Amino acid sequence: MGWAERPGGRRPRRGLTPDGFAKILWRTMKTLRVLTVLVLVALAAAAGAQEVLSNDSVISMKKAGLSEAVILAKIRSSPSKFDTSTQGLVALKQAGLSDSIIEAMVGAGAPAKPVAAPPVAATPGGGAATATRETIFHLKGAQYVEMAPAVASIETNFQFFSSKSELVLKGRKAPYRVSDGQPVFFSAWAPNEVPLVKLKPGDKHDDRNLKFSSGAFMPYGGTQKTGVRSEDVIAVDSERDARGLYRLKPKEPLKPGEYGFVLTHGFGAGGGKIYDFGVD
Repeated sequence: MGWAERPGGRRPRRGLTPDGFAKILWRTMKTLRVLTVLVLVALAAAAGAQEVLSNDSVISMKKAGLSEAVILAKIRSSPSKFDTSTQGLVALKQAGLSDSIIEAMVGAGAPAKPVAAPPVAATPGGGAATATRETIFHLKGAQYVEMAPAVASIETNFQFFSSKSELVLKGRKAPYRVSDGQPVFFSAWAPNEVPLVKLKPGDKHDDRNLKFSSGAFMPYGGTQKTGVRSEDVIAVDSERDARGLYRLKPKEPLKPGEYGFVLTHGFGAGGGKIYDFGVD
């Protein structure tokens, strides 16, 4: 009896073969894999688009124990939308953020001034002093002299329950010399990022030194301080020009000796940069 002759006239159902089931399962898994990839791409794009620093982001980094240098680097390299109102600044200070970080947040949120940049003097090498070049220039007469950074190493001495680290530069004198006690510099970094310090000539070696960290530790704990000490920082007058460069000038005449701008966020893996110079 044919299917048309069966009661109701319906075609009988055929069973699903193992090969047919495998094909359906493979197609389903393939579709799921494609959808998963699309979802992951969409999530990654959304995360990238949402990576805008806020006051809460900076406070979270502080609470997580990130160093000031790391937080400053993140502020400089990321888009941001900070609340720099009086109330917002007070909240940041109450959260334990340093003045350096707060200053960087205020600077990051400052709108660009719609003014034409003044003419810039060419450096001896033919370049120009612009904020796009991360360096420091010495204003010598009418010329901008680009300073070459010296590579400093970090040397640590351990004693009984204590340690001391110093930044060490080769040579008792810097190759670059100035005669003016109040030289003028132009920096791509804010003064809190490249503090001006006086370097101490080595007592026994042909080098210059700066105390950088110290610590005391006991069998069950201790303290460690790292960074340029406040007593070693030389006060400077700072003003940001239309090019985005910071004009730095010592508040008081510098005595003859060895000095340098320490790029604080650049120290890692045992070394860093110092834009050193000497005053004769």
